[in-house]
Amino acid sequence: MVLAKDVSEFFPYAFQLLAQLVELNRPPVPQHYVQIFEILLLPESWKKSANVPALVRLLQAFLRKAPHELNQQGRLSNVLGIFNTLISSPSTDDQGFYVLNTVIENLGYDVLSPFMGHIWVSLFNRLQHGRTVKFLKNLVIFMSLFLVKHGLQNLVVSMNAVQKDVFQTIVEQFWVPNLKLITGSVELKLTSVASTKLICESSTLLDSKVRGKMLDSIVTLLSRPEEERVLDEPDVPDFGETVGYNATFVHLYNAGKKEEDPLKEVNDPKQYLVASLANLAALSPGTYPQLIRENLEPANQTALLQLCSSYNLSIV
Repeated sequence: MVLAKDVSEFFPYAFQLLAQLVELNRPPVPQHYVQIFEILLLPESWKKSANVPALVRLLQAFLRKAPHELNQQGRLSNVLGIFNTLISSPSTDDQGFYVLNTVIENLGYDVLSPFMGHIWVSLFNRLQHGRTVKFLKNLVIFMSLFLVKHGLQNLVVSMNAVQKDVFQTIVEQFWVPNLKLITGSVELKLTSVASTKLICESSTLLDSKVRGKMLDSIVTLLSRPEEERVLDEPDVPDFGETVGYNATFVHLYNAGKKEEDPLKEVNDPKQYLVASLANLAALSPGTYPQLIRENLEPANQTALLQLCSSYNLSIV
């Protein structure tokens, strides 16, 4: 009724309620919900700024409950068009990453592969023009999610297909220095585990100095309190402020959604780090103690030793 009568003030509430209804359904999603999905993909639905967060929530619900529907009738192209629009602005790029991360998490790489060039071009354009601390943190989270879901090889190949050797550049210039700025328990676990995997699986891709600096950032992330490692970020104008739309987005109290953990199989990222390093070091004794001495800050060397002691593991 609200949508049919175009009562725009209530759209954000309606979209949040619809998202909750979709989330409560078991697959397959009923056909009448799929019809709403079609409306959701129309560019007109996204023109009112106050609708955007609720529309993203609804889109995420569909992507999780009906991923097979996404790969039909050009819908994935439409979703990535929405991502492209959201990612282009500092005021909505976090919403764009929510859409992108949900796509990456719920679709197989065989489906995603033809679209990865488009995705990387959009991200690299924002990286070159108007990047912010918020964008860089979200980029690290996205690359981490991609790595744990689809593997390091697919991450490297898809990036380097757009620009030769860009993977190493992005890791060295953006992933390593911004990793320590990550906040949120789910995001911290995801990025630290992905970064650990990167160190352990990239000996032929990244030189020892880059891997050492990555390890230094991981230890900072896992051992220091948030207030010691997170920078103050400049305010970015609200989407509503930038386009002059007078309605505002308000969360419904009972429509909250528990954050998804993409790494439920990992209970403790600190243990994952030291166990992975211990196993890797055992294959090449002496290599990693030297890497640690040469690249980790003294405080982080001490913190890493304490972690090893806590889990009764050693890096030889």
